[in-house]
Amino acid sequence: MRYLALAFAIIVLGCSKGPGSGRSIVVAPSTRPAFTLDASKPFVIELGRGSGLYGLDTVKLTEDGTVELHRIKSFRPNLETTSLKLLPGQLKELIDLVNSNHITGMGASYSDPGIMDGTQWVLWIKQTPFEKAIYFNNAFPGEITDFASRLDAVLAAAGLSGASWTAVPEKEGTAQQMAIWDKIKSGK
Repeated sequence: MRYLALAFAIIVLGCSKGPGSGRSIVVAPSTRPAFTLDASKPFVIELGRGSGLYGLDTVKLTEDGTVELHRIKSFRPNLETTSLKLLPGQLKELIDLVNSNHITGMGASYSDPGIMDGTQWVLWIKQTPFEKAIYFNNAFPGEITDFASRLDAVLAAAGLSGASWTAVPEKEGTAQQMAIWDKIKSGK
């Protein structure tokens, strides 16, 4: 019972300890309801990893298994892009992981105030009428690291290492980077 009360206090106060770090992680609660991602309806999942300063490598996944990837070639906004197609089983695995890890029920942001600059990730999931946006600033709970690791493995199995990358025009690259940050701001 004491552990349940402690867990409740951490959620209510919006603060938890990072594993083994001894640092306080600030968690901003979400104002949006949790939802179950339904594989039979249109959806978009977009994960960006990198930094606000240098840009984000992004993976955008839709319900038909289409994956659009952007990566930072050098200092922002110099991007390259490629695409892949996931098999139905690969897509189902990722949807199941979103649902089993209760990712749509996570907080709006996770931050380690003890680290300046560092690494930022953003996650945006939309399935009308629902939307979930999460910002990670040097704080990455197990739910998101599990999802990201499995996503990377699925992309590798889908042939990412052999994909052909093409340069993105600067204006388009800047717009792509701004768009994911705007989704995070509006989706809280």
